[in-house]
Amino acid sequence: MVVQVDKKGDIAEVTPIGDLTASTIEELKTRFVELADQKVRLILLNLWGVPFIDSTGLNLFIEAHKKFLNQKGRIVFFSPSEAVSKVFKMTGANQKLLMAANREEGIQRLHDSGA
Repeated sequence: MVVQVDKKGDIAEVTPIGDLTASTIEELKTRFVELADQKVRLILLNLWGVPFIDSTGLNLFIEAHKKFLNQKGRIVFFSPSEAVSKVFKMTGANQKLLMAANREEGIQRLHDSGA
């Protein structure tokens, strides 16, 4: 897995590329920790490059979401693949996480959520 991070102003856009599974999760987990340590509070998580996610990856998203909320921040997940969208819907994660169809909607959701 490759994880790209692009900071613009007070928002970091994080783009993981590759399957998100138990064997690939560490890079993304490290990026979340680094951003939290840098006091970044607004994250757009661009999921276009994630064709598959397992329960480990889903758990990372839920835990990161909770951690950033506890630090008065937000993560908005956007542009998931069809397979990832199905996992989110089947597990109910789409009801727990802040979701958006695209980057523009994601930016709006970050600001609408009181961040």
